[in-house]
Amino acid sequence: MRVQQCVEYLSHSTRQAMRDEHEKRLGIRDERDVHVRLADPAFAAEVWKQASEPERQAIRLFVTSSARGFFRKREWDRLSAKNHRHLAVGLNRLRRLGLVLTVRKMWSEIGYLMPREVREHLTCCLLPEAESPSPAPKTLPYYITAGRGLHLDLFAVLLFIRDNDVPLTQKGGLHRRVRQKMAALLSLDRSHVDGWKLPPLADEEPDGLPLDVVLDVALRLGLVRPQEKRLVLAERRVLQWLDMTPEQSWEQLYELAAEQYLPHEGWWDALALWMKRSPLEQWHSLDSMLRSLAEAGFALPDEAKRRVVDEWLHLLLGFGWIQLGTAADGALYWRWNSLPRLPREEGWFVDPAGGITIPPLVPLQAVWALSRFCPLAFDGDLLRGELQAKPLQAFLAAGGTERQAVETLRQSCAHPLPEAVGQLIAMWGKNARQIQLEPLVRVRTAHPGLLEELRQIEAFQPYLQMVISPTDFLVTPAQEANLLALFRAYGYEPQAGAPMREEREAADSTEDVPAAGLFTVDRPWDGYAVENTFPDQWEGMPQAAALPKMWTQHFQSYHPQTLRDLLQRARELELEVQLRLSGGQMWEGIPRQVAVEMGYWHLTLEERSGKRRCRLDEIDRVRILLPDYLY
Repeated sequence: MRVQQCVEYLSHSTRQAMRDEHEKRLGIRDERDVHVRLADPAFAAEVWKQASEPERQAIRLFVTSSARGFFRKREWDRLSAKNHRHLAVGLNRLRRLGLVLTVRKMWSEIGYLMPREVREHLTCCLLPEAESPSPAPKTLPYYITAGRGLHLDLFAVLLFIRDNDVPLTQKGGLHRRVRQKMAALLSLDRSHVDGWKLPPLADEEPDGLPLDVVLDVALRLGLVRPQEKRLVLAERRVLQWLDMTPEQSWEQLYELAAEQYLPHEGWWDALALWMKRSPLEQWHSLDSMLRSLAEAGFALPDEAKRRVVDEWLHLLLGFGWIQLGTAADGALYWRWNSLPRLPREEGWFVDPAGGITIPPLVPLQAVWALSRFCPLAFDGDLLRGELQAKPLQAFLAAGGTERQAVETLRQSCAHPLPEAVGQLIAMWGKNARQIQLEPLVRVRTAHPGLLEELRQIEAFQPYLQMVISPTDFLVTPAQEANLLALFRAYGYEPQAGAPMREEREAADSTEDVPAAGLFTVDRPWDGYAVENTFPDQWEGMPQAAALPKMWTQHFQSYHPQTLRDLLQRARELELEVQLRLSGGQMWEGIPRQVAVEMGYWHLTLEERSGKRRCRLDEIDRVRILLPDYLY
């Protein structure tokens, strides 16, 4: 769960208490909101720098042993049983800083959650500095070919959904014949997902899983949505996605893949983070990477290498993000493929006969515009198209013009557009015989005088080109929103028809709200909600908080029975005591034994230099020393 999602459940007073704790503990004074601070890598680095040992121990547990930063309370108690007092202090202080939040399941079971950004930044503090990679040995081709790129597979699926009717079954799935057509468009195949063990993906049909993954990504990005038993494009979202820079698009897709498809053990997050910060176009040894994670404190299973290859690297290979190679000694190396993140600044090539060759680095929005009148097909990493009469004439019938088609071809062409192509388009345009049915919006005024009034206002002239009666006129759907705004600006009160309004509101809501994916990957914290609470300073340490203040704040003498109680309590809590003997000697240490020997009470005190013994009646003054981290 991300910081923003977590903090929005906290009240203003809770956030202010965390800000006050930041100022008191870390000396941070600025006007940023809590969620902005927590997501800042510099803030996490400062926390790690100033953290006490109990805090660092708690951070290590959350980073190395939690399931995506989440612990149920009983899991935390089990892990911290051997060092409960120190870890209870560390956890409490992290909660007061907002680095760990309390979550609760239906008013019963409690858990602790470290938000994703916080966990990633603190993981960077634990991981060793990335070493300059040593020259890799001569690598051999890998036995599985890489995909052309997840963004291109997505593009192919979006084109298919735009140009074809994609009905859904009663259960919300795709018909077999449609699945077969769509699967043939992908470079992601079964070999890339064969090793998956993450439920429910492991239960899917292996042959259909690659298409399911691409559709799941498209649904989660909001690029497509089910509507009236059909799968349709969310046009606005698609255009926004096409306009993203390659780096932004890759970052978005990688974050989604790591969030949804990465297994939930703690070391997987560190692995993905290590890979993400590795330099491009350099070979990295998988064995070396796993060894570094183990040295940083992550508990790796015996089959870690096999699992990384089967459950993660093969998926990234299918997405076209990495390259894999095997050295002569069998060692596996990987490196990032920079192609999906390079600026898309190339142009396509058009021959006089209308054949088009499109390299991988042509801007996707230009290819999308071209595909409206030119059928496209993948040929390896290239896209190829051929201008044809019927698609072009359909484009013209839908409202496009010959000039738009020529300009689209010319703008992204790597060379001067052949004149023969323009002549070909003009010839096909003259022979166009398609008939296109278009929806229009009917505007009805209350009486003829109102329409005449609108005719006198110059601003309304562009919308009055299709008057069909003394009270009615037609506008295109594209003009509707502007016309409504214009009516309101001039003091009129337009009322949209109920069916139209409901349809528009439904479309807007489906595009603005992030959609669920094709399948649900269970997350450890599902069912838990962030609790609006700010822990007390002594929460989780009731024994230390219950000690009489006189025992901890005053250095004085006590009645023999009270003295025995004080020393016994310090022994149980393993707290240091400071005492002065009647001879003036000062001792400090942890009481290990308070017992009667030969009729006298004796104390065994463990100091740094060793153990000492004395009789209780020799003690003049005493007090319990609370560790600094308890304050």
